Amino acid sequence: MEPADVTTFIPKDRLKHLVLLSGLDIVNNSFHKSIFSSFQTRSLASDCCPLTYKIFTPENIIEIPKLIKNQSRILRYDWPLKYTQIYPAAIVLFYDLNWSTINWEEKKRELETKIDALRNVIQKDGKPHNKGTQIILVIIQHNEGVTKEENDKLCNPKAAEILSLVKLKNNQLFVIPDTESTLYNFIFRLEKQFYELTPLFYQECIRKIRSRNIPNNNSVLLIRQQFKLAFLSELRQDNHTAMRNYKLAYQKCAELDMVDRDAYEILSVASAINYKICQLSFQNNLIRESFTQYVKHQNTFFNRKCGIYPDPYIAKIEFNLWKREQCVLFAKLFEKAISNGLLAIIHKNPGIYYQSAAEFQRYANIYIKEMLTTISYNENNIVKEDILSFNKDLSKTHTIYFGQRPWRVLTDLMPDNVFDSNYESCALFTLQSKLMPNYQQTIQLYNMAMKHFEKFQAHRFQTRIKSQIADELISSGNYKQAQLYLYDILMEYYKSRNFILTQSLLVKFLEIAFFNANLNDYIWAISQLSSSKQYTFLTVNVSQHTNFYTHNLINLFQGIIPAPLKSGVIPIIDTELNGIFNKWQQTLSDKPIFKINLTGLICFLEISVSLTQVLDDNDEYCNDNCILAKVNIFNDLNCDISFRKLTLYIEDCCKVPSIVTNDVLENATLKLHRNNIVIEKNSEKTYFFYFNPEKLNTKFLTSNIQIESLVLSEIALSKTLVNGSFHWDFPINDPSSSVIFKRHQLPLNTTVLTNNLNFYFGEKFLLPIKICNSSKLKELSNLECTITLSNHEINHIDVKADKKIYLLDPYTKAKVNSYTQIIEFLSIDKSFLLDIQFDTDKPNDFYIHLNIKSNDENSSFFKSFKISTIQPIKWNCTIVSLANEILNQITNNTHSMIQFDFETCTEMVITSVIWNLNSYLTPTSQVCENYTLEAYQNIEHSSILTYLITFIASLPFGKDESINLGKITISWKRPLTNFVNNTTIDLGIFPIIHLPITIQSQILLSSSLIIRKPIPVQYTFKNNYYKALTFKVTLDISEAFMFCGDKEQTLTLMPGEVFENCLTLFALTAGRLPYPKLNLSLVDDSNTEFPKIYQELALKSLPTRIFVMSTGKS
Repeated sequence: MEPADVTTFIPKDRLKHLVLLSGLDIVNNSFHKSIFSSFQTRSLASDCCPLTYKIFTPENIIEIPKLIKNQSRILRYDWPLKYTQIYPAAIVLFYDLNWSTINWEEKKRELETKIDALRNVIQKDGKPHNKGTQIILVIIQHNEGVTKEENDKLCNPKAAEILSLVKLKNNQLFVIPDTESTLYNFIFRLEKQFYELTPLFYQECIRKIRSRNIPNNNSVLLIRQQFKLAFLSELRQDNHTAMRNYKLAYQKCAELDMVDRDAYEILSVASAINYKICQLSFQNNLIRESFTQYVKHQNTFFNRKCGIYPDPYIAKIEFNLWKREQCVLFAKLFEKAISNGLLAIIHKNPGIYYQSAAEFQRYANIYIKEMLTTISYNENNIVKEDILSFNKDLSKTHTIYFGQRPWRVLTDLMPDNVFDSNYESCALFTLQSKLMPNYQQTIQLYNMAMKHFEKFQAHRFQTRIKSQIADELISSGNYKQAQLYLYDILMEYYKSRNFILTQSLLVKFLEIAFFNANLNDYIWAISQLSSSKQYTFLTVNVSQHTNFYTHNLINLFQGIIPAPLKSGVIPIIDTELNGIFNKWQQTLSDKPIFKINLTGLICFLEISVSLTQVLDDNDEYCNDNCILAKVNIFNDLNCDISFRKLTLYIEDCCKVPSIVTNDVLENATLKLHRNNIVIEKNSEKTYFFYFNPEKLNTKFLTSNIQIESLVLSEIALSKTLVNGSFHWDFPINDPSSSVIFKRHQLPLNTTVLTNNLNFYFGEKFLLPIKICNSSKLKELSNLECTITLSNHEINHIDVKADKKIYLLDPYTKAKVNSYTQIIEFLSIDKSFLLDIQFDTDKPNDFYIHLNIKSNDENSSFFKSFKISTIQPIKWNCTIVSLANEILNQITNNTHSMIQFDFETCTEMVITSVIWNLNSYLTPTSQVCENYTLEAYQNIEHSSILTYLITFIASLPFGKDESINLGKITISWKRPLTNFVNNTTIDLGIFPIIHLPITIQSQILLSSSLIIRKPIPVQYTFKNNYYKALTFKVTLDISEAFMFCGDKEQTLTLMPGEVFENCLTLFALTAGRLPYPKLNLSLVDDSNTEFPKIYQELALKSLPTRIFVMSTGKS
């Protein structure tokens, strides 16, 4: 049987108090429906109290019948369910009642009747724990036509009258208005009040359980009592007491004798208690305690004997499945703790426990497989599937216990543990027939473990798990998927040069290839196993192994079916072996052609290559500028091997891809061939290839070339029927397989006619190059100049399209990636001016390559120029208030400033600055500054400047959440030039806040402000919202002023309305004085729609200082 599911017995989430809501007509009354919906919404919030809400109906209070009990069992299966879904901690009665209602007496009697009915429901016989259920009364009022003052006068006497009538306390009566806008706030308050009352119910339950007399020597009853106390303590959020009781229950459970017939139940109960201890430890951030408890759980139960009930094999299987479930439960708790902020490490993370769970499931699969081979079927064996599940009719009369076997509900009640042997045999046979290896579960657990190891980049853990997954896939018969995993692991081992474990994996790979009669896979694996170096670290007879694999390899080339390996990886019986031979016969009869890539593998052929330039003129095999390709081949077989052809593929380094395919080899720049390749056994042979890259029919793009691939094809043995090729690819820019060859150089010199190759946006991108004939003897003619763009200094690597870099053709001015220009004649010591123009609108670093070839193409010249395009300035744009306070956003309908700070990256002369703001931003200061020749701003390198512009944003309320400020254009030139450059900069996107109210203020006096003279100040308020707003304005007067006017006003403005308020101030001192401050607060329903920050932002538009003089004389 699968282990008992703990999460169906105990809620896996935080325990919540059950609250029933009575008196709500959610079908016909919309406000009642809103109340219930609000409670449901609050129960899902992250900051909610642990309460569950349900509508009260007579079905909620279930009458539990008297069931036949078995006192030898431990925990009733339905016991936790009673306190989380059946018994309410509180029943809340909602009742519509106004204090000023006409039929007050009738309403009172009706309310008394409803309260009495609820009391009768929760105090029926058979439900003693329900007597602690709290009754709460919530009165819903809709006071139409009654003023607030009148309602307040009636409140206290009427409420006292009701409390006296229904016998409730003050904290059990609440009143809420039937207003949708304020409902959520009242629900929030009610939730807190409910949470203060509901623990009283669980406190009463705990008191009754503690009052029971239980013998100290009855471990079962003690476990039951401690578990109940712990569960109820956890419900009332007393986690400390809950942990203590859970640990006491666990200790008693650990001390129980593991009788075979009761082992399944004891392990189930221990699992549930351990789960609760670990869960509470994680919830209370007692991380070390949770791990300590789990280790204790392993030491206590994992090493116990599994017993022999109901059968030795079944006992082993169930015990391993139970251990798997413990690992999974703890791993899930660990995962949840990590999601709540716990930090995991590589040696302590959920993946370790998922891996352990997979191991236990794997052992269970092995035992199941062994058990299925021992089962003997006869006519007396009958499978009854219903014997493994609880009968619904039986659960109505008998108590079901957690961890109890379904077929033992009745037999456990028999005296002296007498049981029906036939019934037990039927149950055993049904169990045996239903059990099947669950390989998918093992693989799923391994994958879950691997996901966690990936987060920590634990490659060795991942590789080990992949190997275990491959073994499980082989056991399940999924050989194709297993082969993919084996190949992946082998490539990882070869990449990390870890050759110790490759041999065992290759044996598994070869066995699968033999089973599937797959020629390519078989040759790929046996080519490696036939090498003696695969057994360097193994204590085996190397020659015996290599001779066996070599014999199979040669036989396969000659069309002979290879001998079976018989390694035990795949158990093959004789009938299956005949079928495999038939598949091989069919495969070989088609005369297949194989293609094996042995790059980076340890196999029977070892290949090494080198590429060098020969500069010795006395070499008899080559002339000047010749390239030598050297190939060494070592044969590790105990027999000679020969091939009809060796092909060497040579290519530009910049064109070699990461994966070499047939198409790539066919299009290679150079192919070198050698026929009749013979390598004697256990010996090495060397082959040499010579070529001149400048005298080939095809041309290399660069001077950096390399050996791309080597192919040995067409095996030449006697009676060769199976043929194909072996491939080796070589890494890009490897020193041994690549070379940079020197070409004949044209006698040219180049000079860049500019001081700096850093170009700034806004100016013309022009690279002037002077090409000079440095020869003293020879005139040059018809020189072909090719200008290209590249991402590399030497190699030609195309610039990516997203960089948007182009050359400008000198004739058509079109944007191109390369172009050619002819120098018709270049005399001795004469020069030619080549102007290279390019274009880009993004900061970039790239190279311009200049390739010059002579008309006979025997000589060339190459030069590379690194170009950088950068902004002429480093800039930062911010929004500041008129009080020079930095803001993170634009406030709509309020005066603000754009502050543009920049640092120059070169010397420059600024001639003008032009602002081009967004159409929704209205400038209130000068947008264009043109400087005369005398007033030019001469700026040095790394100088910092600031430009400001004031504006007011005028967007419809709520239209956008952000806005692009616009652009600024700075006209500048270099100090020694007259050409003016224009640099346009996007000012960026800023969030915009739509203030419901904007405030402006000004002094209504054109002359100077004088001490002790009237200073008229005007404040202007505007409602930008689409609803009417009511707000209170308070003037905060400092000691520097006296004032005349209203200090506090409550204003109501309609949408779009403007209100102006004037005050008269008298300054009591002279100097820079603080501007009179205002305090603004929205009242009534407006508070909930706009946070306090909106009110603070509205006040930031006011000035901060005024200047008062001591006398009117200047």
